[in-house]
Amino acid sequence: MQHEFDIPRDSFRLVRIDSRDVATRSDDLLLFRQRILDNEDSYPGIGRWLDGKVLHGIKAGQRTGFIGLLNEQPVAAAIVKRGRTAKFCHLKLDPDARSKSLGDLFFVLMTLELRHSAASVHFTLPESLWTEKASFFQSFSFSNATRSHRQYRFFDTELYCETPFPLLFESSRQKLSCILGNFTIGNHSLLTGAVMALHPEPLQKVLSGEKTVEIRARFSKQWEGQRISLYATRPHSSLAGEARVGRVVKNNPNHIWDLFGHCVGCTRTEFDTYVAGHEEVFAILLDDVRAYRDEIPLAQLSHLLGVNLPAPQSYLSLANNDKWLSAVALSAALQGSLSMPAAGRPGTIETTHSP
Repeated sequence: MQHEFDIPRDSFRLVRIDSRDVATRSDDLLLFRQRILDNEDSYPGIGRWLDGKVLHGIKAGQRTGFIGLLNEQPVAAAIVKRGRTAKFCHLKLDPDARSKSLGDLFFVLMTLELRHSAASVHFTLPESLWTEKASFFQSFSFSNATRSHRQYRFFDTELYCETPFPLLFESSRQKLSCILGNFTIGNHSLLTGAVMALHPEPLQKVLSGEKTVEIRARFSKQWEGQRISLYATRPHSSLAGEARVGRVVKNNPNHIWDLFGHCVGCTRTEFDTYVAGHEEVFAILLDDVRAYRDEIPLAQLSHLLGVNLPAPQSYLSLANNDKWLSAVALSAALQGSLSMPAAGRPGTIETTHSP
């Protein structure tokens, strides 16, 4: 049976633009900046706004940007401003990349960015867009639009929309499972993969590169080549990153220690205590390790998704586990590492919000 990730397809990559990108003038930031400047004809002076306010706000942690790349070409960009009275400053999707799922995704991501501070959220948009896509905005609790006191455009009336954050958050939460079902993590289908649980101390060694081999009494070679999520057990109880299972080696404990003792991040005494009574154990070689910017608590994921997520024991497969599938995909989205196949994207949506 051929899995989805074996099928050639276009690649969509979502990148979160934060203070580190501004400080280092990263390639992603340059693509983000160019994408915003492409709107100069519709929004005269948008370049001055971007350089004078947005980049400073991102560097100060007051704003966040997102850019969507289709085959590494920028096709979507978004900016959100934090505060009790928060704002969706900008969202634009290329006609070639229009997708109702993509529009939904950006709205949900911007909403989640505001979840710790916002009491209300507002944005402005052209009247023609409201006329065409009112049902989309209303599905996120923006029930009506009135004439904005500031007019940004030459040829279209600018309208103003606002909603209480609790209504927006609940609308976004209800959409999560449906939206995330259309996405993949990296180049792998959400129908495959696993979550591996590690104690916080050895997990930090994995994330830092000090530990590259995990020892388990039970595992399977079926995970070779697959990406897995890394879960920190109590007291952290959170998703902390992801890695690729490069190889899985099964052998007797002495041979495993001879091969990998320098990579397991523990003493021989600790190793012997763990493998005592086992004739064979598994050495799991981890590579391409990526730590999350911030660990995402299990309780927070349960709340955002509206489900009860049981803590993984040792490891769990994501196959036929819809709750953890959504949790892993949401975690990837919050880190800006989501990918989406080009085929099968339902509907269309293009939104442009003013500075």
